[in-house]
Amino acid sequence: MLFPQVAVVGNARITSDNIKILSEQVGQIISELGFNLVCGGLGGVMEAACFGHHSVSNNNKCIGVLPSYDERTANPYIDIVIPSGLDIGRNQLVVASGFAVVVIGGGSGTLSEIALASQIGKHILLMKGSGGWADKLTEEYLDHRQNSKLYHITNLQQLRTTLVELSQKEVKSGSIDSGHNR
Repeated sequence: MLFPQVAVVGNARITSDNIKILSEQVGQIISELGFNLVCGGLGGVMEAACFGHHSVSNNNKCIGVLPSYDERTANPYIDIVIPSGLDIGRNQLVVASGFAVVVIGGGSGTLSEIALASQIGKHILLMKGSGGWADKLTEEYLDHRQNSKLYHITNLQQLRTTLVELSQKEVKSGSIDSGHNR
C-alpha cells in the first residue's frame, strides 16, 4: 500500500466529551499505525480525530476534503486541504480515499458516506457506543449485495487490531457494484 489512508466520518458537531475523546483516540491510533487520516476537513468528529492524529509525532498527514472552495473553513489540524467545491458530493471522495472508513456516531451525512463506502467495497468500522448510525446499524452488511462488511468495533484495541488486519488485505474496491448484469 503506497499511501495508507483511513477515512474518518461522523458528527459535524460534538455534543459529548466522550465522543470528543473517542474521536481523538481514534485519530491517535490511526497515526500510531502509520496511516494518514482523510476526513471532510471541518469540525466535530473530523477536527477531534485530526487533533488526536497530530498528537503523535510522525510524518503522517491529515487530509481534509472540504465541501466548499474556501480553504479557510478547514480545521486547524488539516495538513493537506482540498477545497472541492462539491458540497455533499465530497463525501464520495472522502470514503474513496481510505482503505477503511471509521464511523463515529453520525447523522444523515454520515449515513450517505456509509452507503457510498459500501457501494465501492470499502471496509466500514462502526465505533459502537458512539451513537448515531454507528449504533443504529446492527447487521453484518448494509444490504443484500454484501459489498462491504460492517465491522462492529467495541473498543480501541479492537479498532487497532482490525485496522492492521485490513491494511494487509487486498483491496477489492474500485467501482460501484450495483448488482446489475451488464
